Amino acid sequence: MRISNHFLFFLCVSIFFIKIVFYYLFSQGFFSTTFGGGSDADYYNDYAKGFYDNAVNVWPILLRFLNDFNFYSRSYVSLFLFFLNLVIIPLLVIKLCDLKFKNNQKEFLILYLLILLYPTLYFYSLDVFRDVFMVFVFLLGIYFVKKSINKSSLSILNLYFVLACLMGVLMMNLRPYLGYAFFLSFLFINFRFTTQRIFLILLLYFSILFIMNYLGMLSTLTDYRSGFEDISGGSTLGLDFSNPISFIPNLILSILGQFFGLYFTNSLAVVLFFIETLPVALMLFYAVKNINYSDMFVRFLIVFFVLYGSVWLIGNDNLGTAVRLRIYNYLVIYICFFYILRTKYLSSKSF
Repeated sequence: MRISNHFLFFLCVSIFFIKIVFYYLFSQGFFSTTFGGGSDADYYNDYAKGFYDNAVNVWPILLRFLNDFNFYSRSYVSLFLFFLNLVIIPLLVIKLCDLKFKNNQKEFLILYLLILLYPTLYFYSLDVFRDVFMVFVFLLGIYFVKKSINKSSLSILNLYFVLACLMGVLMMNLRPYLGYAFFLSFLFINFRFTTQRIFLILLLYFSILFIMNYLGMLSTLTDYRSGFEDISGGSTLGLDFSNPISFIPNLILSILGQFFGLYFTNSLAVVLFFIETLPVALMLFYAVKNINYSDMFVRFLIVFFVLYGSVWLIGNDNLGTAVRLRIYNYLVIYICFFYILRTKYLSSKSF
């Protein structure tokens, strides 16, 4: 059954306004963000107002900077983040996929709909969490990477590369390993992926991680993960990474449980699996199958996907936190899927 563009447009508009209504109800106190880590927003707000002096990242420092000049308001910052989630972030992702409403209307609307339906991203736009701002900075960073790759003029290339690096530095100050993964991805930007190489690359990838863990090079991550053992309530996978022999099987279980969401602790986990994870899993399969259509930009995204994902899949054991951490991996898959889909279509028309 083919879905018409008019129906997709109707869905986008409907969900767009439904999200506005829910945001208004939340702002009037009908809902709370205490579920899923609301204390983060409380801490950021208190730091902005001067009640704390220990900044865990640059986000509360930015909020206090606004407060020092009497520009800070929890409701206004939340509204700004909500606007980023509702309008700017979807359009940035669409722009990164080279989709235009006039020429790629169906793909444009489907991608916009997918981001509108992304519940985790929406939840963290309801208060002064750092997540939506980080997503915005990350998307700007890869936008500048894409521009620096595509431009032939040396001066323009340098300008966009500098802007990309500035976004990377900001990412490092928001979440260090997000920024490190972003910068390290430049080192492998010329590495060519093919369908035939993919299994060899996966084998090499797991072998390198096994050796690094055996030599103790991942001890910072595994030690941090062990700190989740005291968390109760079924929110952890309970995987022990201390034994080098079981490292790879446990890593695979961590990928299945945290990235693919196959560890169902409650009804919400089931909902997130069907809304967030299942579309991503299908798009990931398509992207891998058609990896031959990747270019330098897609290769950058794939390397980032692996580097960033490796860190949190090894270091994190909390399922609630995993939903936040995987946002960047999921958005990368969105971009790769629709970018490759468009590239493949244009390639078929050229013959």
